Amino acid sequence: MRPRSDPSSTPKPDWRDILSLSNGRAPGSDQVRTAQIAELIRMAPVIAITQIASTIALAALLWQSVPPGHLLAWASAIALALIEIRRLARRAEQRTTPQPPQPAIRRTIVRALLLGLLWAIPAAHFATEGTLDQQLAICLVTAAVIASATITVATMPPTMLVFVGISSAGLAIMMARTGSVLLTALAIGYGICLASGGLVSGRAFVHRKWAELALAEKREVVSLLLRESEDDGADWLWQVDALRRLRSVSPGLARAAGLTPDQLQGTPFFRLLAGDRWEDPGQPSELRSLLDRMNARERFIDFEVPANIAGEIRWWRLSAAPRHDDRGAFTGYHGVGADITEARRSAERIDRMARFDALTGLSNRAHFSEALRKALSRAFRDRSRCALMLVDLDRFKAVNDTLGHPVGDRLLRLVAQRLSALIGNGDICGRLGGDEFALIVVNASDMARIEALGQAIIAALSTPFEIDGQIVRIGASVGTAIGPRDGRSAEMLVRNADLALYRAKEDGRGAHRVFESNMLVRSQKRRAIESALRDAIDGGQFRLSYQPVISVKDAGIAGFEALLRWTHPELGEVAPDEFIPIAAEARLLAPIGEWVLRTACAEAARWPDNVRLLVNLARDQATDPQLPAVVLSALAQSGLPPSRLELEIGERSFRQDSATVSAAADRLRALSVRISLDDFGACASALGHIRQGRFSTVKVDRSLIVAAAGHDADALGLIRAIVALTSTLGMDTTAEGAETAAEQRIARDLGCTHLQGYLSGIPVSAEEARDMIVQAVRRTA
Repeated sequence: MRPRSDPSSTPKPDWRDILSLSNGRAPGSDQVRTAQIAELIRMAPVIAITQIASTIALAALLWQSVPPGHLLAWASAIALALIEIRRLARRAEQRTTPQPPQPAIRRTIVRALLLGLLWAIPAAHFATEGTLDQQLAICLVTAAVIASATITVATMPPTMLVFVGISSAGLAIMMARTGSVLLTALAIGYGICLASGGLVSGRAFVHRKWAELALAEKREVVSLLLRESEDDGADWLWQVDALRRLRSVSPGLARAAGLTPDQLQGTPFFRLLAGDRWEDPGQPSELRSLLDRMNARERFIDFEVPANIAGEIRWWRLSAAPRHDDRGAFTGYHGVGADITEARRSAERIDRMARFDALTGLSNRAHFSEALRKALSRAFRDRSRCALMLVDLDRFKAVNDTLGHPVGDRLLRLVAQRLSALIGNGDICGRLGGDEFALIVVNASDMARIEALGQAIIAALSTPFEIDGQIVRIGASVGTAIGPRDGRSAEMLVRNADLALYRAKEDGRGAHRVFESNMLVRSQKRRAIESALRDAIDGGQFRLSYQPVISVKDAGIAGFEALLRWTHPELGEVAPDEFIPIAAEARLLAPIGEWVLRTACAEAARWPDNVRLLVNLARDQATDPQLPAVVLSALAQSGLPPSRLELEIGERSFRQDSATVSAAADRLRALSVRISLDDFGACASALGHIRQGRFSTVKVDRSLIVAAAGHDADALGLIRAIVALTSTLGMDTTAEGAETAAEQRIARDLGCTHLQGYLSGIPVSAEEARDMIVQAVRRTA
């Protein structure tokens, strides 16, 4: 059986509903009261203008007869009352959440009582002191104010009756003082007539609003009927009685419940939704909220609730409105429902895709950022600490490039598993993108635990991974910031954790660093240096110094190493160790390196043919595909023979990326320039390259020279071995950084062919280098 709309389900108001709205007897009363208040707010400016104009007119007419102090006090009281009414109206307009209308109605009645008393004063009090003309003016103005109230406040009958009654009483008192019964009756009759007219208008307004509610309800029922398609549609109608028992069960509802209409007839609605334990207190919040709404007899639209159907949790979307009989008694609910389980599951999948990383299943950047903000807010509230740990994988790019992206993806999944195994309950692990991971430790009060976790992360990710029978080795660097100590916002915390991560990488990778305030100072200085570097070449701020390399054989000058120096107008002298790494990160090494090569080659072309030029190359500069062309151009432009140019590549460059750097060195060697292995002994990883004869010179690192001068057996043995190897292969060996006589003596004794250091010669300008060459030539002449 299809449910049908009951035309009498919305009762019409009677006079009790109009005059006693605060009782809320009839359904829909609150909506009507709200409409009355809205109409009164709309008429508030008209009421204010009428009141102000009447007050000014009456005060002007009575100024000569009534004491000015009395008039001003009366007018001020009216003004204050109007200001208060305007304030309440504005507050009601700005309110975003619905409020019960009864308190607002009571407040309007109180304000009407106050204004009524104020407008009774001229007729009852001021008229005794005025002339006949002034008494007539008082009568006319007061009558006009009363009449205007029946128009502007008619939508709120109780408020209108209070104002009209009290104001008319003032007029009646004025007429009674004349001794005329007829005039007194006329004033009373005037008030009654106006009040009756206002009541009729108010009743019409209330009837109209009730009719609109009834029409809206009927439209809703029609809409529900139009949405029902019992044969193949997804929506179905449902009805419950006042005790929330199902009645007139539709076939669609029966199909959704997996039962027949007869089986469902009379079943408690919440038993259908919650199962046999529907009366237990621990029900889902959605069911409790629905029960609260139905207990309050509120209508609801598109309310989603879980339904326990044959042991499976389905999701239904319900809409319904309360029904009443012709006496206003509640008879139950009529509504429409739909099974939205599949749509909800699809939405949950989409939501998960939006919040979680598809590859690793960890929180993605957006979800992780939201969780970080919550953790930081909780730390503020509880006066505790949380930690943000950024994890960057070392050597992951090499895995991707050599083994392919599928292996790289599987490696990332394994990394996610190892990281997830390290965190505690409530902590969060996320993948921010690429090989960047992050962890939130919600309780970071114990710094020892944070330090231990950082080391555990490094140890876990440094342990080899086995993928498809291959052993893959990577590492990790970790940077940590503690909130709110190191950042009062999520963005600030991320920035400071990133600074700590940068320090960990700067310290050699495979390290854990916690943010310190000096890291921010260094970061700001780095940004200043990077910005200044971009203008340094065009601004002529760079210069070259030249440090001599002395031949052990004849103490003559074998060459000069070009050393880059930078003097900034504001930063002053900036050390190469400080600005070269920044230039590499900012991708400025190529233009700076080209300037060094061209400038140094042009200067070296002025030296004798037996004096070489040494130029140091950073790893990024050495592996730049454009470098061979730049070298050829600089040589051609200056006229310097390739054999007099020696390019130095540090041993650490081979350790970081041996294959790429080796290929770059071979390309440069093909240009007939000399290649020098710089800083040998710093990490002892280039012996194989020396054996291959890839270099013209091997420069022994200062640390080995110092150790050998201190009679360190390992250092002595290593230098002897390298000197033997290089001499066999026809290479030179330079003792780099031999700063004392003892260090120079041990270098000579061990067989080094050249010396370089402050004792042999400090870096000098180009002019001073030419002078040194001239003096050396004179000494040998």
